[in-house]
Amino acid sequence: HARAAMATNAPLSSLIKYDPPVLVTTTKKVEKKGAKPAGVPKKGSVDMKGVSQTEDILNSILPPREWTDEGQLWVQHVSSNPATRLDVINLQEQLDQRLQQRQARETGICPVREELYAQTFDEL
Repeated sequence: HARAAMATNAPLSSLIKYDPPVLVTTTKKVEKKGAKPAGVPKKGSVDMKGVSQTEDILNSILPPREWTDEGQLWVQHVSSNPATRLDVINLQEQLDQRLQQRQARETGICPVREELYAQTFDEL
């Protein structure tokens, strides 16, 4: 199943943590918004080649989300920041909340539960 669907509006919310969106192209000029482009190391990184390779692997596993908004192409990469204990606790709470909101079945086969668990394991 495709995780990086091209849409005309901002992507749907996900349990996967993403970096801020980056403006790739416009009809007038190229500019950036928010995060640094992929391959540029974050502050405090020691090995630029190692960071780039790590982000390439991460992008191959979880492709960046892309969408257009008013003729502008936006890309959002999965966050490569390590999760803290608090992040994991928050993820568990978000999972429980979304399972209730979307009325996932507790027993048997449930596509909603399957989708939410897939997002959770991708985030971990």
